Amino acid sequence: MKYITTINQTDFEIELLEDGKVSINDRVCQVDLRSVNEGSAYSLVVDGKSFAAFVLEENGTMQVIIDGVRYTAEVLDEHEKLLRAVTASVSVDTGYELKAPMPGLVVKVPVSVGDYVVEGDVLVILESMKMQNELKAPQPGIVTEVNVTEGGNVEKRDVMVTLGPLEEGETAD
Repeated sequence: MKYITTINQTDFEIELLEDGKVSINDRVCQVDLRSVNEGSAYSLVVDGKSFAAFVLEENGTMQVIIDGVRYTAEVLDEHEKLLRAVTASVSVDTGYELKAPMPGLVVKVPVSVGDYVVEGDVLVILESMKMQNELKAPQPGIVTEVNVTEGGNVEKRDVMVTLGPLEEGETAD
């Protein structure tokens, strides 16, 4: 499985290979990582070069110190990264388009045109890579379009559901 690791706001694609090899943005390295004290200190050897590494988790991100330099890191598998991208750059004033984060099979569409939804309501259940993913509303709104049906297939970036904004003073409750 591939992982997207963000270090100081730069993304790196990392894949764990066989025999201690790791691909970092398509560059293969021999890596050995061992806990020194079953805590936050590690011995890290990359292509024969040794480093002392310290890893601390703070507020869902990792703080990694190597050779006295501190790095902020977040590690997501490629599946999580795609799902997070679905809810990026949402505006309550302009509505929202739920786009398929990956190709898949529409398992369920629990909303219809005219439904009011609140943040966190499930809009579509999409099966991809043998996993069912609940794609949720990132904001309140009114369902204005449903472009998919249960049992149908979607391609990456297909618009599945559109939410219109709520009028001023209107609530989805």
